[in-house]
Amino acid sequence: MWKTIYAGSMKILNVPRAPRHEGSKSARCLRKSYTYFSFLTFHCFILFFMVSACSTTHYAYSKGMFNGKDALKRGDYTGAKLSFEDAYQNDKSPDALMYLAIVEYKTNNLDSAERLIRAAETMNSGNYHYLRILGYKALIFLKKSSHQGLDALDRYVAFYALHDPLESINDVHAMARSGNIDISRLEKLIEEQVSWYESDVELYMRSGVGYYDARDFFGGSFRFHGGGTFR
Repeated sequence: MWKTIYAGSMKILNVPRAPRHEGSKSARCLRKSYTYFSFLTFHCFILFFMVSACSTTHYAYSKGMFNGKDALKRGDYTGAKLSFEDAYQNDKSPDALMYLAIVEYKTNNLDSAERLIRAAETMNSGNYHYLRILGYKALIFLKKSSHQGLDALDRYVAFYALHDPLESINDVHAMARSGNIDISRLEKLIEEQVSWYESDVELYMRSGVGYYDARDFFGGSFRFHGGGTFR
């Protein structure tokens, strides 16, 4: 005689799950480690590439500026212009524009010189080449017989007076007051003054000594700090 078994009276047996295979867990850990290693390697490669590119760019800029200054001293204005243009392509700095303006001034391309020196002045954030920018801006304007020339020269004199000037500043000041400009002599005076000033600042930056060593209130970081001038 068959016994009818109803579903409601049946016991549901809990069948235990089969144990996980340890090999699959190890494989997942291995995949995670490989993924993390690949991610880290990729980012290290990108970082290395960026650092290398920056180093290469800085070297090319420095080389262009060095060669340009050397050519400028020798009177090779074509070579100087090419070198400063190369430098500017690698680093859009106001210094490269400033020296390009000087080359244009030396070769009597005064409209181009004015445009470049204005751009350099706008970009300049207070580094120690600002005095050179002011000096050559005055020379460019005066050589163009611009009405702004004497105003620009007054600004140069006023700024230079704050930075331990050479006594020759009196000669420049006299020209600015009288309006009798000897452009050739003025150019020599400004170049001498700016070169002395930049040499003093560079000495301080290399060794921490000199006029800008901050030993008293009137020298040092009161007007100069870390490559910049307060104005």
